[in-house]
Amino acid sequence: MSSYKSVIRYPHSGKTVLTFLTTKFPYHTQDEWQFLLEQGRVKVQDQIATADLVLGEGDTLTYEPIPGRIQEPEVDTNFVILKETEDFLFIDKPGNLPMHPAGRYRTRTLLNLLEKTYPTVIPVHRLDRETSGIVIFAKSEESRTWLQKKFELREVQKEYLAVVRGFFEKETRLDGFIGKDLDSAIRKKMKFSLEEFLDSKSVSTNFIPLIYNRSQNISLVLVRPVTGRIHQIRVSLLYLGYPILGDKLYGPRETMFLDFVKSGLTPELLAELGAERQLLHAHSISYMDERVPSNIIVKSNPLPEIESLFPNHKDYVP
Repeated sequence: MSSYKSVIRYPHSGKTVLTFLTTKFPYHTQDEWQFLLEQGRVKVQDQIATADLVLGEGDTLTYEPIPGRIQEPEVDTNFVILKETEDFLFIDKPGNLPMHPAGRYRTRTLLNLLEKTYPTVIPVHRLDRETSGIVIFAKSEESRTWLQKKFELREVQKEYLAVVRGFFEKETRLDGFIGKDLDSAIRKKMKFSLEEFLDSKSVSTNFIPLIYNRSQNISLVLVRPVTGRIHQIRVSLLYLGYPILGDKLYGPRETMFLDFVKSGLTPELLAELGAERQLLHAHSISYMDERVPSNIIVKSNPLPEIESLFPNHKDYVP
């Protein structure tokens, strides 16, 4: 099992090793982290660390897990290769499958599964674990660099389908800024603002309403992001007042995520969420490949959750 490595950045600099570990990696209890520290499994700057060692900005912390001590959660391994070219794999990722090793997920990831057949494959971009749909892997570093440049130049067009709470009535473009929500008790949570703030980045997203399910008061929305920031769609929809169904982190109640971490997906929490996972789906991706030349367009398979909530959704999706 490979070791974890973290470079210490604000707001974790100035904190003790034990505080950092229990905050950033809550899958171990404080007592478990204390045990692992005593076993010499945690190092800072390649030196065995103590629990009360204060971390500095830019320090490198490594943690070597004890094999078999972390039980990986179950995942959905039913991914589909939608298209394969000389350079790329276009994968339809299911909703409960992480892209690459992180946290408790070490071997049960899309990257690990693909490497069994394609040993040198490299992700070009990423999707959240609970976000389903199209993701692209390159077969070489040269191919990854070429396509990633297109992402950076915003020459790759992406479309998502999102199931949101409420009646999303009119087409909307939201421009603003996104960055860490330092007021949140949740470390990884982001926030949207119309005004620029500390360490924020510009963000722009187009939202187009497709269908409204009146009986459940939910809408199917086509999303066309202009920029590609982490959690961009989820944060923007929460700001507009239309949180994604099943989203634990950006739902109508912030403590949903804390409840999930503490007690798992209880029947009460599931009823409040409305879905087991966030109903966000990467529906299509397209770009011009000047080397062929050809316009590459790939669309995903129908999503069962969306079909069950909006039986006629195909009549509305471009």
